[in-house]
Amino acid sequence: MKQLIIITTFIGLSFSGYAQSNLHSATLKGKLIHFGAVATLEDFSDIQHMVPKSFNKVIVPEVDSTFSITIPLKTPGYFRLGRNKLYLSPGDNMEVLVDQADASKSVFKGRGSIANNYLRNVPFPKGGSFLEAGKHLKSTPEETLAFLLLTARQKDASLAELKNISPIFRKLEKARNRADLVKSIQAVKTYASYKMSKEPKEKITDYTTRFDNLSNPVKDSLLKDFVDPNYLQIEVYRDIIEELDISKTSPANKQAFADWNNAFELAYQKIKPESNKAIVPGFKKDIANIKSKKYRDILNLLILDKLKFGNGDTAIDFIVKNTDGSQTKLSGLKGKLIYIDIWATWCGPCLAEMPHLEELKKKYSLREDIAIVSLSVDDNDPIWLDNLQKRKPDGIQWRIDRAKLTDYGVETIPRYILIDKSFKVLEMDAPRASDAKLAGLFEKILQ
Repeated sequence: MKQLIIITTFIGLSFSGYAQSNLHSATLKGKLIHFGAVATLEDFSDIQHMVPKSFNKVIVPEVDSTFSITIPLKTPGYFRLGRNKLYLSPGDNMEVLVDQADASKSVFKGRGSIANNYLRNVPFPKGGSFLEAGKHLKSTPEETLAFLLLTARQKDASLAELKNISPIFRKLEKARNRADLVKSIQAVKTYASYKMSKEPKEKITDYTTRFDNLSNPVKDSLLKDFVDPNYLQIEVYRDIIEELDISKTSPANKQAFADWNNAFELAYQKIKPESNKAIVPGFKKDIANIKSKKYRDILNLLILDKLKFGNGDTAIDFIVKNTDGSQTKLSGLKGKLIYIDIWATWCGPCLAEMPHLEELKKKYSLREDIAIVSLSVDDNDPIWLDNLQKRKPDGIQWRIDRAKLTDYGVETIPRYILIDKSFKVLEMDAPRASDAKLAGLFEKILQ
């Protein structure tokens, strides 16, 4: 499974003169906007949360933001570059302009561009898909459901109009739209609670209960006959997998889902969070029980990578941006117990944790030897600063490009990291602020 990558420089940006396609790789060249010093091309397929942090490909653009990258590729697959989802196939050769701040402004030309121009406007699952982090939550449950259904129909119509795309891509994207609608319905409760937080609890409960009564029949219909392991390539489908009834599918499909689930749980819930390096090699016996060679190979790479950096190692320093635009280093807090909350404005679970984080800050406000850091991975300053202006949180507020946290394996958020006073990592995956275990961990360390 391990892929090699060739990074070269590309001088000048032009949308003409495409090189002859290589049917064993895909090539991207062009310009990166609002990415900073580095960008990461991430595998966004079914192995997304199984890959080691070194697996994804780092792109170092030139000073004029131009770049060129060639990826060995045997089969089509999904990738992510900034906020852009990409679908790359062997032989693709595109000249691109990718905007980290706004995926819809990106430009793709050349072989493979039709699919990728379509993907510019695909919604973000972690933001509740069509709800866009609560932006499209309406004043009544009826209006919200009507909006979600209309949006799904519009997405289907847009996909139907596409020409010269592969039948496989069309089928996958049709499934994405269906899964996005399910995800949107699921997310209403979270965003209603957040957006209506100043309303009486009875009003919030009434809203969500009425929405459930209206939307449950719709969701049940969407989930019927929706079990297909090929759809595991789509991140939002993986997000709704617990809603699916896999018991009625074929034995081959059951095995495929079981392999993916076992590999995902082993990687995400056991190997990656494991703090004791001595224990990590022991997971090889669990890997051997997975029937899929594809998943076994990637998990064995994860084992090797996990042994390189983790709990007990000196923290790897990084540079962040302050609210005033200045820069600072994590190492500036050396000598303190450092608790880092990694979040973003579009992340519903992150926002739900904020009241607990503020309580934690108040509890330790007189302790100068504790630094509680809110580290945003939002794509740009205005969105981040606007959220801070509205919430007015206390304490240290930083922002960073998520690509710069590769060493820490930050794939999903919220995520928490705990570093001791000697600047060694105590917990790569620390308890969240609402977890009662955190206070006991703090007290134990401080004693």
